[in-house]
Amino acid sequence: MSLPRPRVTLHFAQTLDGRIAARDQRVMLSTPAGMVCAHRARAEHDAVLVGIRTVVIDDPRLTLRGCEGRQPMRVVLASALGVPEGARLLQPPGSGQPAGGRVVVFGAAGRAPRAAQAWLEERGAEVIVVPADASGLVSLPHALAELHARGVRRLLVEGGGAVLTSFLRARLADRAEVEIAPRFLGDTAIPAVGALGEAPLASAIDLREPAVELLGGNVLLRGEVRYPD
Repeated sequence: MSLPRPRVTLHFAQTLDGRIAARDQRVMLSTPAGMVCAHRARAEHDAVLVGIRTVVIDDPRLTLRGCEGRQPMRVVLASALGVPEGARLLQPPGSGQPAGGRVVVFGAAGRAPRAAQAWLEERGAEVIVVPADASGLVSLPHALAELHARGVRRLLVEGGGAVLTSFLRARLADRAEVEIAPRFLGDTAIPAVGALGEAPLASAIDLREPAVELLGGNVLLRGEVRYPD
């Protein structure tokens, strides 16, 4: 029996060759119009989710800025609860910065130290430990069920690449919005999406009736996700 879950939208920026960042280094790919689009997407969702690598490399606040709307819940997948001490999403808002939505950190059973859980809770985060999947990572169906139980009906997933791939492989993404920058980073950079199955053509995923929009010098491609039969 499938667990209840919110509707999931993937939203990310990538290069023409499908890369989202250099190794251990942030790369700004969105145009100013793309950033506005990303914040508008946050305003349309109840929660925004990233993986721990995104927190370590990009150090996002995951707040809504520059447009009207309620601050979304901020969700981090961190199997071992290794959120850096200086992570901005755990810090109080600075001058001119809006107060973000509450922070929820998911750990994986057997990998989430109690000391790390206590440390995060002392800083105001809610820590939820769910079963681990076959790879020892947070089980996505269980994490989504916990979010659904907390009132999240629309979830925005912003990355990174391993998280995007996991949602697609598990067929848990319903929609995708991809901002494409006319750049090449090459195969030493981090791909937006990794292997989706053993047979590439058999596991190919499409966007149904995609819409195209210009965002400054970038292109936004959006549509419903269609999985192979």
